[in-house]
Amino acid sequence: MVSIIIPCNEDRGFLKQAIESIENQTYQTEFILSQSDKSVSYNINRGLEKATGDYIRFCSEDNLLTPNCIEDSLKAIQGFDFIHGNAINFWSNGLEKPYIPTIKNPTLQDIINLNVIHGGTVLYRRDCFDRFGGFDETLWLGEEYEFNMRLLSKGCKLNYCNSYLQRYRRHGEQKSLGNTDQAYQAKRQIEINKIKNRFR
Repeated sequence: MVSIIIPCNEDRGFLKQAIESIENQTYQTEFILSQSDKSVSYNINRGLEKATGDYIRFCSEDNLLTPNCIEDSLKAIQGFDFIHGNAINFWSNGLEKPYIPTIKNPTLQDIINLNVIHGGTVLYRRDCFDRFGGFDETLWLGEEYEFNMRLLSKGCKLNYCNSYLQRYRRHGEQKSLGNTDQAYQAKRQIEINKIKNRFR
């Protein structure tokens, strides 16, 4: 069983589409809507407490899984602890840009230098969380980035799935590169550097 957790502290009008993309998977899953006004990490960790699957995936309320996402991810994860893959970035004006990581099987040092793992494409074995804990609730962004580096620092094996696994919505309210305000991006970079320094 694959458990898909939707961490949500606000429905910005996209949640219904995210749920439909989970229901339209070619492989049966369970989805858990973990909703509160607290952090993404908090909502993910509460979702993990409810999840019953042997595999865990997250889907933000503003993103969409491709129909083959879970089926292809399960094939790729055999013999590995977690996997990542390709994504399609899309905008409300109809623009779409594919994302294919430049490094398919990155080391810890690789993703400290440049995070090539598109966060929304990752599937984890449940025991990654059982062994190494959940997401860090002290972080206000970069939660999955920190967790992926934590796994690599512990010797977990990462594989690349050569499939498009997610449609990633780009908009101005994102905590990632969607918000182009200069002061915000400077604050964001400080937080990312703090995360990197944990593993240097």
